[in-house]
Amino acid sequence: MPGFSAALKSASFFADSTNVATDTPVSNHPTLNNTVIAAFFVNGKPMAVNCIVTSEAPLVLFTKDARVTGLALPQAVIMVWHRGEDVVKGEADVVAVRPWKSGYALEIQHTQWKEVDRRQYTRYKMTLPVSLRAVMDCRGATVFTVFQGETVDVSAGGAWVTVEPQIAMGSLVEFKTTMPDGESFSAFAMVAHQNKDRGGVGLEFLDFLGGSREALEERLKKAA
Repeated sequence: MPGFSAALKSASFFADSTNVATDTPVSNHPTLNNTVIAAFFVNGKPMAVNCIVTSEAPLVLFTKDARVTGLALPQAVIMVWHRGEDVVKGEADVVAVRPWKSGYALEIQHTQWKEVDRRQYTRYKMTLPVSLRAVMDCRGATVFTVFQGETVDVSAGGAWVTVEPQIAMGSLVEFKTTMPDGESFSAFAMVAHQNKDRGGVGLEFLDFLGGSREALEERLKKAA
């Protein structure tokens, strides 16, 4: 397996190029030149960074976002990749950040990829008020936009939320609501589905703030 430096030298992506390959590969993980959203929790706050895959083995991501130089390594990262109409999520660790060309290269290890599919969890019909704080990368800065809505159904894997205006596919959001038992619940989520006829967006829970997926499942069972 080539080392980090060798991977950078052999990468086909040049940071100053504006022509990035957009062909959808038949793969369960992103390949060279695919765009990936990398999300981190830094001091309890989310940070979203747009990246390009420059090497598959080892996995190396390129970004021009200088905020990655402040990561405390190793740093847990959630990666989101759009494979055509499907969404694939990866969980891993950033183990190195080095200057490269006009930006920075992130070496990724311990990666586990899986398709986003909240249908594997039992959905509970319940209407809860929801605050969605969309996390967007804008020229190297994280911009937050707050939306108000309500759930149609909730599961341990995600929720369907009616919200206007609709939030773009692939957007990362902080999901906050108050459960029927009066306790608040927060999660880091991604907009994984949209349906104009049904209205609203389908969220996939990526990480839980102050809790776990299993704890949410138990609370939903009691509330149903």
